[in-house]
Amino acid sequence: MSNIEKKAAYPFERIAVAVAFSPNTEAILAASKRLQDTFKAPLLFIHVGSHDQQQESYLNEQLQRFQLNGLGNEVVWETGDPVDKILEVCKARQVDLLVAGALEKESLLKYFLGSVARKLCRKAKCSILMLREPDLLSRPFERIVVEGSDNPKTVNTIEAAIYVAKAAHARMVDVIQEEDPGKLALIRSDAFTDNEADSNREKVLKHEKEKLDEILRCTDCGNLKVNIERLEGKPGFVITKYARDNKADLLVLNSPDTKLNVIDRVFPHDIEYALADLPCDLMIIHSRIDD
Repeated sequence: MSNIEKKAAYPFERIAVAVAFSPNTEAILAASKRLQDTFKAPLLFIHVGSHDQQQESYLNEQLQRFQLNGLGNEVVWETGDPVDKILEVCKARQVDLLVAGALEKESLLKYFLGSVARKLCRKAKCSILMLREPDLLSRPFERIVVEGSDNPKTVNTIEAAIYVAKAAHARMVDVIQEEDPGKLALIRSDAFTDNEADSNREKVLKHEKEKLDEILRCTDCGNLKVNIERLEGKPGFVITKYARDNKADLLVLNSPDTKLNVIDRVFPHDIEYALADLPCDLMIIHSRIDD
């Protein structure tokens, strides 16, 4: 196992930003400046595609405008498949966090084909931050919602979310435990009486709560206000709705357990609900420990 595979999800010591010449370019650079100020990390700007002197001059001007032309920042120009090239650069340069812009909603056709940002989200082997609607004001992460599911990855995801919250001076972190009705329904079967099924259900919920409590006890939350919510519903859908209803600034989720394809988007994995209709900026944490 190589060193890069053993590297934990945080701190974010090198941040890459996928740059395309689009109407959102300046807003993404403004957000990049906030991220650099927050995490004190050098930025690597990656553009994949043909470019000319005019485009180079424009990008250099904007980097200077947002005070991003120093502090160890670099620009990498590549040609080829955008997803493959961006991921190659991230691996070679040991990037901790990849930043990309995204649309809040996409047409059905574009969703099934997959935009560059969403392909990156599914394939990246480092953590990734998708900016839903970047703007020049570059809003801070004041309220963060993070997954608290019963999954081996959750401890790394919560620790990374707390790290982000402390660095960004967030106001609140909501940890959401989702009760999957399908999972709980398996407890009720012909093999159990109603009383036995109720008892088993309570044991499962108690076990999951104890595991989450242990994670939070072992995580240095500092003075952060941490709120735990247990909500019943389809995993992924419930937490996405909670983030939208509570006007969260950032939703933090585990990385996908498997590679996702068109069938997965018809029968969604947890993460696909958020990707289909972003409620806010989305961060997917990849620990890079078990790859």
